[in-house]
Amino acid sequence: MSIETIIAVAIVAVASIATAAIGAAYQWQVTSPGYALWTRIIGVAAVLGLAGATAWSRQAQPFVAGAIIAGGIALAVWYVWMHVRLTARIKASLGDEPIR
Repeated sequence: MSIETIIAVAIVAVASIATAAIGAAYQWQVTSPGYALWTRIIGVAAVLGLAGATAWSRQAQPFVAGAIIAGGIALAVWYVWMHVRLTARIKASLGDEPIR
């Protein structure tokens, strides 16, 4: 197994554990500001980390590596935008009622 694959697996594992820890800390209140902030941070870090690991595996091809990094940044921005929209829709549908 290549080092890039090991790094990618580690990124996904750490992001999954961090998401579960944040969920437990905020009692899975997906509309709370803290939960939303931390899940966005974890998601962006995971996307950028995976893009970086993939680009590193293509360092002999600078154009491809650059395109991978640009795609990773675009995907991270899109993720945050969609996450904000989803959180707003959930809040609007629930009002002030907590999720359980």
